[in-house]
Amino acid sequence: MKKFLIVLILVCVAWIAKLSYDIFQLNQTQAGIQSTLQQLETHSANLNDQIVALQRQTPQPSEPVASKAAATSGTGAQVSTATLQVDPMVLIRQQLDLVDFALQQQQYHFALEKLAQLNINIEQYALAPSLKQSLHQVMGKDQHLIQQTVQARTEQQQQIQQLLQQLDVVLTQEIKQAQMKPVRGEDRHFWQRWFELQPAKQPATQLMQRAIIMKEVQLRLLVAREALSRGQYLEYQKDLNEIIQILSTLPDAQAQKLRKQVEKIKGFSIIPMPVLNTRALLGS
Repeated sequence: MKKFLIVLILVCVAWIAKLSYDIFQLNQTQAGIQSTLQQLETHSANLNDQIVALQRQTPQPSEPVASKAAATSGTGAQVSTATLQVDPMVLIRQQLDLVDFALQQQQYHFALEKLAQLNINIEQYALAPSLKQSLHQVMGKDQHLIQQTVQARTEQQQQIQQLLQQLDVVLTQEIKQAQMKPVRGEDRHFWQRWFELQPAKQPATQLMQRAIIMKEVQLRLLVAREALSRGQYLEYQKDLNEIIQILSTLPDAQAQKLRKQVEKIKGFSIIPMPVLNTRALLGS
């Protein structure tokens, strides 16, 4: 009996260590994403500064034709080459890529800020007035659509997190009950406990196994909630599937009731982020 308890404790410690490592990996992934986001933002800002500087070098339409003709051919070639180095459409697409990336990482405020800034910067680009007007209109619609979607997703996540919190409370109660049940026999006389030792050995072992399994479910539920809050929906669904599989190994009615609750939570379809209409206008 003592050896079996030691094995169970070691297994429990191993599972806790594994789940702690999973949480550590999630934190490392989030840090990498933040670093990538900062690099993209810096790259986008540099490109924006470059195209504005190049456009300042380009002759304005209001200048007389004679002054253009007076410019040297070498200078004209340099301006033409410099202007072709950065296409405004390419810059707009890159900034939209940054907005999309921020939305995927749930950096909603950052995405809306970059989209609003891009909407302002459109006036500085060498584009046709009609295209500028269309871009302003479509970007305004995209901003409104993102705000609506973010609000809907926030409400949905709050609902799911509330259900997961309720499930966590039930798991805590189940673990406490499993730990308390074997102690009830301590108040009886020694000869009574000795007499019932053999028939009670297997149920007590099963009860301890159930407590360890419930603790594992609770830890995996913590990992799933963390993944959901970070927007890592594939990991979130994977964690829920593992919880369902673990609960399926327990034959009691309470465990199966918990399994059905997890399946119900898993059935929530996460509201997807919208595709930017600006991309459709640009043909990308």
